[in-house]
Amino acid sequence: MHKTALIATSQPEVSRALTEWLAINDIDIQIASSGNDAIEHIALDRPDVVVAQLAMEGMSGLRLAHYLKAQKQLADVPVILLCRDEREMDLVKGQWPAFLCAGALHPALISELKRELVN
Repeated sequence: MHKTALIATSQPEVSRALTEWLAINDIDIQIASSGNDAIEHIALDRPDVVVAQLAMEGMSGLRLAHYLKAQKQLADVPVILLCRDEREMDLVKGQWPAFLCAGALHPALISELKRELVN
């Protein structure tokens, strides 16, 4: 069974790095440019994991994560948040897996993706 990851980010360089890693690992990819766009994608095709940038125009990644957890049929979809700096990391500490993302993929993020997607 193919796994699917939804990437919700307004930063093309982040999306590009994640897309490359996911493609190499034979993971289907959905791309959303905002939290609202992500909800539209999820309504059509439920992903196995959502990777969302914390700060986005409109609905933030954090609001998207809260929205998904509040929906009974989506509450079990893992959400991984991408943060620009330590201040953003502090906002989500202990709520969801969160990683600093400055273009290159952090090794801990890759480990988390493997845990959720590669079996």
